[in-house]
Amino acid sequence: MAQNLSNPQKDAKGAEKKIAKVDAHGHGVHKKPFWAVISKKLLLPASILFTVGGLFLAAYNIMQMITPSETYTLSVGLKVASALLGLLIVAAGVLGLLKKKGKTLMTLGALALVYAIIILTATAKMGTVALVAGIVAVVLSLFYILAVDGMFEVGLIRFFREMIGEVKKLTWLTGKELFSHTLAVVVFVLAMALLIYILDLAFSSGFGALSNIKIG
Repeated sequence: MAQNLSNPQKDAKGAEKKIAKVDAHGHGVHKKPFWAVISKKLLLPASILFTVGGLFLAAYNIMQMITPSETYTLSVGLKVASALLGLLIVAAGVLGLLKKKGKTLMTLGALALVYAIIILTATAKMGTVALVAGIVAVVLSLFYILAVDGMFEVGLIRFFREMIGEVKKLTWLTGKELFSHTLAVVVFVLAMALLIYILDLAFSSGFGALSNIKIG
């Protein structure tokens, strides 16, 4: 009886050892996607780049307002707007370094992206320096948003990943089905166009005949 009771215990211990080996070597365990592995490490470099880039943008535009140069042809209003964009980027970068709430960081990143796109649109034709600064601000904002989403899993990347997964589930038409459906649509459109043309011709000729009738 003692031997029979000890066998289940040995079997249970053996099963636990197998599970431990499986977990240690990663066999049979669901692996995380590549993005989930690296995304949590992107917030620090993104925040540093955001802070440095924002400081440079704000400081450069403030210096241009104090001592303007001929190569930087922005108006005073655009210089002020660019400086404010730099300060917004600095604030987002500093909060990213402090790892504040994900929604707050995502909101600041989205505001910086929209603001950068507006500034880029307004200053695209005002010199190479302004164009490069706008493009860099947009790229840094996108990188910051992706890093925040990867760190706090706000849902942006998951939304696009799920959307791509749903698109892959769609049943696409074959070549013959696509041709037959397209032909049916073309025939229907031509038939409706012909019907409208006939009705228009009939009504126009009818009203023309009525207008030519002289009463009295």
